[in-house]
Amino acid sequence: MNCSLTKATAVAPLLLQDSLNALLNSQAILTVFQPIVDLNQRSALGFEALTRGEPGNLLQRPDMMFDTAFRCQRLSDLEQLCLSSALKTFREQDSDALLFINICPESMIQKPAMLNDTVRILRESGIRPEQLVLEISERFPVDNTAELQQALVQYKEEGFAIAIDDLGSGYSGLKLWSDIHPDYVKIDRHFIHQVDQDPVKQAFVSSVVRLCDQLRCKVIAEGIETESELATLRSMGIHLAQGYLLGQPRPKLSFTVPNICRAPTDTTQRGGLERPVGDLCQPLMCIRPSTSMLDVDRLFTEIPGLTSLPVVEDDIPLGLIRRHTLLECFSRPYGRALYEKRSVGEFIQNDSLIVDAALSIGMVSKRITDSEQVDLMQPIIITHNGHYQGIVETRTLLRHITDAQIQTARYANPLTLLPGNVLIDEHIEQLIREQKEFQLLYLDLNHFKPYNDLYGYRQGDAVLKALGNILQQEASDHHFIGHIGGDDFVIVAQEPDATVLCQRILGNFLSRSDDFHHPDDIARGYLSIADREGKQNFVPLLGLAIGVVPSSLIAGQGGEELAKLAAQAKKLAKQRPGSHWHCLEVGPDQPSLALVGGSVGSSVHEFERRAQRSA
Repeated sequence: MNCSLTKATAVAPLLLQDSLNALLNSQAILTVFQPIVDLNQRSALGFEALTRGEPGNLLQRPDMMFDTAFRCQRLSDLEQLCLSSALKTFREQDSDALLFINICPESMIQKPAMLNDTVRILRESGIRPEQLVLEISERFPVDNTAELQQALVQYKEEGFAIAIDDLGSGYSGLKLWSDIHPDYVKIDRHFIHQVDQDPVKQAFVSSVVRLCDQLRCKVIAEGIETESELATLRSMGIHLAQGYLLGQPRPKLSFTVPNICRAPTDTTQRGGLERPVGDLCQPLMCIRPSTSMLDVDRLFTEIPGLTSLPVVEDDIPLGLIRRHTLLECFSRPYGRALYEKRSVGEFIQNDSLIVDAALSIGMVSKRITDSEQVDLMQPIIITHNGHYQGIVETRTLLRHITDAQIQTARYANPLTLLPGNVLIDEHIEQLIREQKEFQLLYLDLNHFKPYNDLYGYRQGDAVLKALGNILQQEASDHHFIGHIGGDDFVIVAQEPDATVLCQRILGNFLSRSDDFHHPDDIARGYLSIADREGKQNFVPLLGLAIGVVPSSLIAGQGGEELAKLAAQAKKLAKQRPGSHWHCLEVGPDQPSLALVGGSVGSSVHEFERRAQRSA
């Protein structure tokens, strides 16, 4: 559906009116659905219902259909027909997705019975109210926002969500936004078209993204037609998108993930504090230090939500000019006369934080907390090789840190607090998508079950915590450590050779062996455990097995195949006594797997000799 008003048409008004009456009487309309895509999940959040006239009909085009209905004062009748058709067609396809439906504000105000009709149709169709999102178009004038607010309250009480459609296109703008408190805001396609080439459009979109973040509503970019537009919008924090690039309107609810959403360079799912801060960077227009304060004042006035502007000379950022700095100058006696012609370079904030895009979020956070000069209210300037790229709002950075901490806590192993299976899988799959080489180390304690039975679960837990600490001591900042569960751990090391790392881990573990065992067991060199019949069984002391697999062995395959190979390498390592590591490698002249490795600990002959002597 479309609430936009078109220019006067050359077709005779009476003929259009007759065609409209015939269309309404025969219900000769078609409903098609265009996907609204969640770029992070690479799936359809929902579908927008769009109305078309039947082929060959004079009112086949939606703009002409709705314009005629408006002129003939039958807009609410057409809206009701479109709503019924959309719900009926949606119901027939049995979907759990959201359904976005356009409704003109005047229809909601002038026809209160529409709410009852909508609720009735939903109940009859089995569609849940929370699946329905009503789009209120900004293109259409709203004469009485108080009545609209009252109507929307009733719709929200029924469970419907509200969206502002075509933001920035027309009559009401931010006033409508502040009045109705929407759940979604859809940016008009005018600001999306060639946004990758237009700094002013980028500034507008960035402002909307920041406002949505502050007001806790979701932003949708509609009308995306090129990959460059999509890439720019994603870099600005847009995660919900709609347009012909992602999916055309079709009669069926269908969505196939386009290749653009599967790009191997996609970093939207990379999480944690190791993520480069550049992933959060938003393009923002910049000004030269010679720009007058009067021109800066005009920019702040024309762009709502803009609080700071980077000052850049020859592509090198110098700092920021903040809105409140300018207001302080102009609010002084004769301030405007004194300052409006002066250059902005004289008023640059000297506490601006400027960092390279490759710096990790964790390191940026440390710089903020370690500095007493950084203003937490101003954005962070992002550079690439010293050249200006954009900004990251401090609020965005803190939210990501909080989300990462919550995510880590949610999926962490409760004993060691190391990342669990979900985060391990995500990290490995991310590296595979980015085609980065790494070594996967799969670590497992030897003889842990009998040890746990003999010493008790508390001592067993202490050993697991100690092993987790050993791994964190020996691993570097660029290593990912995870706890699969039980006595199974993993390390993902982005380095060509894990030999030194394995040797350090095994050496540290062996040096702690005395802490894990009773002196009598250490003196014997083995554990003596009685079975159910009272017979003594001899079990070696705790050992550590490490299986190593380079990612190059699974070229073109996923993390599941890598996990299988790591389990195979670990199994081979566990077949040796003491503590041992094995690495699977492809032989130079053969496709089969060659084996390299090393060990630390007592030999099997020493264990057998001691056990036989005790027996």
